[in-house]
Amino acid sequence: MNAPSSPSLKIAPGTRFGYQSGPFWRRQDRTLVQSEGAVSVGPGLHLFVAPNGVGKTTLLRSLAGLSPTLGGSLQVEGRVLYLSDELKMDEELKPGALFRSLFKGRALQEAQRLAEILNLNLSCPIGKLSRGNRQKVLLIIAETRLIETGHSVLLMDEPLSGLDAETREVVTELWADASTTALRLVILHELESVRRADSLFTICSGRLQHTATRQGQSWFDTYHALHQ
Repeated sequence: MNAPSSPSLKIAPGTRFGYQSGPFWRRQDRTLVQSEGAVSVGPGLHLFVAPNGVGKTTLLRSLAGLSPTLGGSLQVEGRVLYLSDELKMDEELKPGALFRSLFKGRALQEAQRLAEILNLNLSCPIGKLSRGNRQKVLLIIAETRLIETGHSVLLMDEPLSGLDAETREVVTELWADASTTALRLVILHELESVRRADSLFTICSGRLQHTATRQGQSWFDTYHALHQ
């Protein structure tokens, strides 16, 4: 049996991301972001940081196959797992029961291990969890799915939203230490908690920029260097 190929993302130069507006008989493209050059990334942790409203989520949804591009081409190799920024679940359901319904064996053990690391109360109904604890449930589901699927592309839209600084640091360290068979592309609002990553995406004046080379002392410095 052939080994599964490594997950990858490739975006051709000039690929446009956005939406169409206007009546159906006169739809017009509204481009939010366009790739400046060819982008190609493989397994690892890839950060995506940019101001609000510039097209981050639209681009991520296009990579997930949920929204079409407006032009150009992209290629995604590997099973795609898309993590939105909100947990929508029966509010009476408890995280422990949810994990038992989704996972078995080693995967369930991993979900329970992550819950312990992140201090998630498995017996509290989801409807009574804080925003941060609901985010923990989403993160645990996503990371445990990777145990089952292996060579996957995990797309995460602001997964650290609502988490306290200590938990954000724990999560980013878990990502950095995790298996390199998966590709994680993560939309973030801040970079202070991220010390180790493989590359950085950002959007400058409607142009998608990407670098695998850290500038200065941190990825925070790299982000500001790209926006100068």
